[in-house]
Amino acid sequence: MEFFKLSKFRNAHNPVPENVTQNHQPDEGIGRDISYFVSNSHPENNIEVKDEEEDDDDDFITNEVKRRLKELRRNSFMVLIPEESALADEEEEGEEGESSSSEWRNVEMEGRQFWSGFDAVYDIYCERMLFFDRSSVQHLQEVGSHVPSTRSPRSAPKKLASPLGCLSLRNFDAQEEVECLQKPYSDPYHDLETAYVAQVCLTWEVLHCQFTQFSQKISQQPESPNSYNHSAQLFQQFQVLLQRFVENEPFGVGSRSEIYARTRISLPKLLQVPKIQGTNEKDGSDLIVGAHDLLKVIEGSILSFHEFMKKEKEKIVSARSRLGSQSHISSLEHLQSLLDKKAMKLKMMWKKRQSYRKKSWPTATKDVELLLGLVDVKVVSRVVRSAKVSKEQLLWCQEKMKKLDFSDGNFLRDPSPILFPC
Repeated sequence: MEFFKLSKFRNAHNPVPENVTQNHQPDEGIGRDISYFVSNSHPENNIEVKDEEEDDDDDFITNEVKRRLKELRRNSFMVLIPEESALADEEEEGEEGESSSSEWRNVEMEGRQFWSGFDAVYDIYCERMLFFDRSSVQHLQEVGSHVPSTRSPRSAPKKLASPLGCLSLRNFDAQEEVECLQKPYSDPYHDLETAYVAQVCLTWEVLHCQFTQFSQKISQQPESPNSYNHSAQLFQQFQVLLQRFVENEPFGVGSRSEIYARTRISLPKLLQVPKIQGTNEKDGSDLIVGAHDLLKVIEGSILSFHEFMKKEKEKIVSARSRLGSQSHISSLEHLQSLLDKKAMKLKMMWKKRQSYRKKSWPTATKDVELLLGLVDVKVVSRVVRSAKVSKEQLLWCQEKMKKLDFSDGNFLRDPSPILFPC
């Protein structure tokens, strides 16, 4: 200690020349101390020493990472480590996102042709419902079909920014390293919610689209000779299953998305909109269901769907609590603000109508449009409240909001369908 004090005192009065450190090589411990005091006495040398130390640390870390990656390759763990092309894939992600969003939006343009293009839209609807059915089954197996989602937010694993972020310089076994290098964590509860919300949106698009098209067909052909017995039975089944789900939900275990996923496995027709099909042939029954009778059944199905949406407990999710880029969060906040404004206008206009307190189907055409607009807002609001909202889903919500127009104090609603993206 006295030597250190003496060295410091000498350095303050007599600076040590550079050749001293080159000609005299003391032992490792003393040399480190001398270089420390020399660097303090010469600020310009201090910068060079720090740069060299940082370069040495960087080289050491780089070599250490390369060494461990080689060990992982020999142990066949490379499936957990992304290739070098991953960065290029991330750069192209934006372009792929735009192309994928444009693809589903171009497909839904067929829905604007109404009857001529509805067959193609309905086929896509069935395919996407099946896709989310398979997703629900997979995630139910992950979480356990009878386990309630009462997990603490602190217990959820955090998403790693990079698979190499956990490669610290401490020594740990291979099992810990494998766990750190696993792919980013995907919450199965959030995936179940995504599947549920997607099927709700898909069902509503097909349901209100068929109602609008069938109403226009009846207005053009009031006396249609076709019978719709089978279609009426399917829509009655659709309505009964929704009512039964609402009645049984309070006794279920877990969130609505979990209860819904389990129920749909046992009742595949739940929330599955049938396709309207008429026939000129008699099925041997004395009772013939005409077009007007079927329209009343579809109206009852829409009322049941509206009740199904209203019975779900709403939870407030702030856009700031979501993961995503700043632009994505800003878009969510803007969408939420726009949604709140249009919902408020719709409710105020609806309360002024005579159909406000009635639970039956409204008689005035303007009231019908207001009711359908209220369901539109309910559906979009459910998407915005989801734990995960992708870029394509955000675009879908924005397009839905554009279809609700309040210009000149009147409400105008575009009934053309936009199927929810996968």
